[in-house]
Amino acid sequence: MPVLITSDIHGSRDGILLLQKAVSVFRPEKIISAGDQCPVPGYEAFFSSMEMTRGNCDRFYEYDNLRFPPLSLSTEACGHRITVTHGDRMYEDDFNLAPGDIFITGHTHVPHLEVRNGIYFCNPGSSSRPRSSSGPTAALLSEEGISIFSLLSSEILDSLSF
Repeated sequence: MPVLITSDIHGSRDGILLLQKAVSVFRPEKIISAGDQCPVPGYEAFFSSMEMTRGNCDRFYEYDNLRFPPLSLSTEACGHRITVTHGDRMYEDDFNLAPGDIFITGHTHVPHLEVRNGIYFCNPGSSSRPRSSSGPTAALLSEEGISIFSLLSSEILDSLSF
């Protein structure tokens, strides 16, 4: 089962609806968010279903019944160790990354995939405030690799194979 990766939702109802559509299409086993969720009332169940980190804008929002996100998190999925942080305060050198690991950040609102020294780097872009010609994007992690896709069309825009 895939993992949906998102970042920089910024409380946008349109961005949330696009992500909910992606959840219904891809049926991920989990959702990982690299920060700046900025939750809004009415979508608590959606936000509570995520493993998320804190972005630079999250401190201005009420998380009410949701756990206030940490600056980073470590998890595993699809046979890989995954480290997630927003990308505004902590960087790859702040973690003990090894070949085969996946490092996920957000913050720039620009989707990006890269492999350096055997480490997979992923920025899923933004579902609500994209800063690239790709429009609203997210990423999917599977046993085969990582892909960036359009939240409008589900078209794969970039991918890396393991």
